[in-house]
Amino acid sequence: MNVFANPVLARELRGRIRGHRALLILVIYLTITAAVTLLVYAAAASSFSSGINDPEAGRSIGKAIFMTVMTASLIQVCVITPSLTAGTISGEKERQTYDLLITTLLSPLQIALGKLASALAFALLLIMAALPMAGLAFLFGGVSGIELLIGVLGLVVTAICYATIGLFWSTVMRTTLAATVMAQGTVILVLLLVPFLFVVGTMLTSSFAGNQGVLYIYIMGLLLSLHPFIALGITAASLASGENPFFFDVPSSTGPVIVPSPWIVYIVISLLLTALFLVLAVRLLRPVQYELPRRKQSAPAEG
Repeated sequence: MNVFANPVLARELRGRIRGHRALLILVIYLTITAAVTLLVYAAAASSFSSGINDPEAGRSIGKAIFMTVMTASLIQVCVITPSLTAGTISGEKERQTYDLLITTLLSPLQIALGKLASALAFALLLIMAALPMAGLAFLFGGVSGIELLIGVLGLVVTAICYATIGLFWSTVMRTTLAATVMAQGTVILVLLLVPFLFVVGTMLTSSFAGNQGVLYIYIMGLLLSLHPFIALGITAASLASGENPFFFDVPSSTGPVIVPSPWIVYIVISLLLTALFLVLAVRLLRPVQYELPRRKQSAPAEG
């Protein structure tokens, strides 16, 4: 199956990129990100009395610029990406073209990948458009190449996962508004439920057990790795303190525990969720086959 020869992908890309909406979103997003980055730069530079020529000041300013651009990009991924795919299938239902799409020679997987890839192309365009601003951090220092690589990889995987969630709800719901609400609600639920469960779990553990064992560390680490901001934030903090980018030690009641870096766990979980929601979306796209009752053949008459 040639994904790039998919007619659904070609049609969706032409309709999405040629319109004024894509250009408007891109301009607004880059303008807001640039304005916030400029304010962060001014605030960080004014906090050092020795000026930006100080190496320590340069590293702090570079780190602040990098974290600002990455955070803004992650916010736009969480907000915009689910909405890009929430109307892909439900829009066909509203335009009453869904039956025609299903009856084409395209398989449900080709339809799903075409819709998904067109939305991801625009989401990746927004991510890549902000990278030159993140590259300004290398002029000041304080940011390594592995940090940029992990940050970009986290953004891309988050965009793929949340776009697949939007595609799934688009196949379930009949209207674009309902699909958008459900997709955004799922993302907001994850972003709010993970910190809440972590706080509740920490309170219960400290009340009944009074210590943090190995099982607690792995369970809470797995829970926190579901949250993109927390997982990537902990990774950035560990890299800034000189920790290994792939694993680090966590103190516990039984001694230090070696745990994988949160960004690795987050990427693995996101890819598994992407595969799950894509399979569900493909199954829902399959046309319903009805089994018609067969007539019972009458027994041959006896001679």
